[in-house]
Amino acid sequence: MTQYVQEKVERFERPITSWALLGVIFAFVFAYAYFINATISNIVATKDMQSKLGALTSSVSGLESRYLAAKSSLTKDDAFAMGFTEPKGEPVYVSKVSIGSLSFNR
Repeated sequence: MTQYVQEKVERFERPITSWALLGVIFAFVFAYAYFINATISNIVATKDMQSKLGALTSSVSGLESRYLAAKSSLTKDDAFAMGFTEPKGEPVYVSKVSIGSLSFNR
């Protein structure tokens, strides 16, 4: 049994195994730090985007209320002042006539 343990200890005492194990540990620590940093950055960006979204939503709401107020106060005289003209002639309407059956015209 002691021979087996001694062989395992000697195997760990080899520099290549120790450096490889140490390199893997450092790689895992580096990857952990990188992914934690990326997660924190994404959370901060999400919070920032949510605040910007709230500001844009309120801005759009204000613009929409201004548009509705301007639309309700618009008169025909204002339209003529802006260049609107009455159409000339008879109005033309397009309608779809339903046909009971289809036939070939020869």
